Amino acid sequence: MKILAFSLIVLAALPRPAMAEEVLLAVASNFVTAAEELAEVFEAQSAHSVVVAHGSTGALYAQIVSGAPYDVFLSADAERPRLLGDAGLAVAVKTYALGRLVLVSKDPVDLEAAAEVFAGRRVALADPMVAPYGAAAISAMEALALDTATFQPLLVTNVGQVATLFVTGNADLAFLAEAQLPFIGAAKVTALDGRYPAILQDAALLARGEANPAAVAFWNFLSSDAAAEVIAANGYDLAR
Repeated sequence: MKILAFSLIVLAALPRPAMAEEVLLAVASNFVTAAEELAEVFEAQSAHSVVVAHGSTGALYAQIVSGAPYDVFLSADAERPRLLGDAGLAVAVKTYALGRLVLVSKDPVDLEAAAEVFAGRRVALADPMVAPYGAAAISAMEALALDTATFQPLLVTNVGQVATLFVTGNADLAFLAEAQLPFIGAAKVTALDGRYPAILQDAALLARGEANPAAVAFWNFLSSDAAAEVIAANGYDLAR
């Protein structure tokens, strides 16, 4: 398995095996750890290999539209895979996981007094224009009647960068995917259930991957019990 930060230049230069035994995944940042584990399980039970490239859902979507050579897209939302299907860039779409949004902080948070807790604090969240978890964070803040004029929002590209801001002490509170909790160290975690729309994470088998046996095999594997076990173990609800 190979892991790459997203780059059109790098991806375009990747060689394709003569027998098409390599699948190139475009993976939303929140799901990259789970995707790496899925790749390991898939490689162990097949003759194929996996390359994992990751970034924000919006950035990966833009790359696919621009012709980036991905085979399968593991998005953090349902909208971008649907749009790819409508544009003829994806031949199949399905929900592979349901995400969970949480608020992390150094001290306990009473959501009934959220306005007081947030006042004057540095609050990290992903850019809602490109990251579904950022959009979910905005919905949660609206549900909590928070006014961004009373605190300092720190907007970054994806939830991986949100976690970095919190871990390095550059943010007092952060909206993260629950799947990231094992990697941020000691923190107080506040559930936000019911305060944001369901985060449907859909996958798309891209048109380029339809003729790639490795891509089709991984697509089928994604619906297997083995894949479901990995997904659930990484902090996601299952779509089935």
